[in-house]
Amino acid sequence: MRFTPAFYRVAAICSFASAITTLGLIFLPEMFAPAEDFAARMARVNDPVYGVYAWVYLAHPFLVVAAALGVAMRLRREAAELVIPGLLAFLLWGATEAGQQALTVMAFNPWRLAWLAGDPVVRATMELRTAMYDGVWNAMYFLLLIGFFIANSLYAVALWRGRGLSRVVGAFYAAAAVLTMQIIIVEAGGGQLLPDAIDFWLYPMIQPLARTLIGVWLWKHRNENGRPA
Repeated sequence: MRFTPAFYRVAAICSFASAITTLGLIFLPEMFAPAEDFAARMARVNDPVYGVYAWVYLAHPFLVVAAALGVAMRLRREAAELVIPGLLAFLLWGATEAGQQALTVMAFNPWRLAWLAGDPVVRATMELRTAMYDGVWNAMYFLLLIGFFIANSLYAVALWRGRGLSRVVGAFYAAAAVLTMQIIIVEAGGGQLLPDAIDFWLYPMIQPLARTLIGVWLWKHRNENGRPA
C-alpha cells in the first residue's frame, strides 16, 4: 500500500494548524476573566474568549493525531515496531482529550448556562455535578498524559534513527516526552523535576515549534520514493 504526496501534504497542513491551536491553548487562558469563586466559574461560560478556547481545545487533538498518522505511515517501513505502537498511543491520547473536551462542551457548559438561568434542578445539584465533572476530567487527563508520553517516546526513537531534520524532530518528540513525564510525576503526587521558571517557558517554546517542524518534515518527505532523512 502506498500513500500519495497529497496524503502527506494534508498531514503537514494539520501539523501546521496544530501549532496554531497549541498557541491558543497556551495563551487564550491568560485572557479569561478571573474565576475566583464558584459563581465566577459558572459565569465563565459566557466569556467569548473562553468560548473560542473550548472549541480550539476540541479541534486540537484531531489535528495532532492526523499529523501523527502521517509520520507513522511515512516511517512504517523503517520503524514499524516503534511508530505503529506510537500511533496507537497517540490515538489513545487524542480520543481521551477529545472526549474530555466534548464532556466540557456538551455537558458541563450547558449545565453552567442552566445554572446561570436559574434552573432550580440544576441549581440544587450543580456543586455535585461539578465535583463529578472535575473527577472524571482529572482521570481522563491522567490517562491522556500516559498515552502522550508513550507516543512521543516511541516517535522520538524512530526519528532519531534518521539524520538531519529527522533527528531534530526526534529531539523535539523526546523533549515533549520529558515534559509529559514531569507532569505525570506531579499529578501522581511527586515533586517537580524542573524549576517553575524554566518549566513555564519550555512548553510554549517546544510544542508550537515542534509541530511546525513536524509539518515541514511531512512536507519534505511527501514522496515515498525517497528514504526519510
